[in-house]
Amino acid sequence: MTYEELTTKIMEWAHERKIDEADPRVEFMKMAEELGELSSAYNKQKRAQLIDSIGDLQIALLIFSKLVGVDHHSAVENAYREISNRHGKTTAAGVFIKESDLHD
Repeated sequence: MTYEELTTKIMEWAHERKIDEADPRVEFMKMAEELGELSSAYNKQKRAQLIDSIGDLQIALLIFSKLVGVDHHSAVENAYREISNRHGKTTAAGVFIKESDLHD
């Protein structure tokens, strides 16, 4: 199944349950909940829960995007365009620091 087909199925699932008509704040809280579960799974090194949490968070984000009128695909494309030519330095801990922030 392609990512686009999967996204369509997720949105159909949300529509059947009227989640795509809910208050966006509810889905926002769901994203926060899923992020907490992701953090817990990562910190406890529970691989199956980590995978599940990543998927759940992605689904909640897709639904939230629809609720607030943002095309998620366009948002990701825009974000990539913004970072694609970004230069800077990655620390030993794996933190990327933009070049403009290195001079502050």
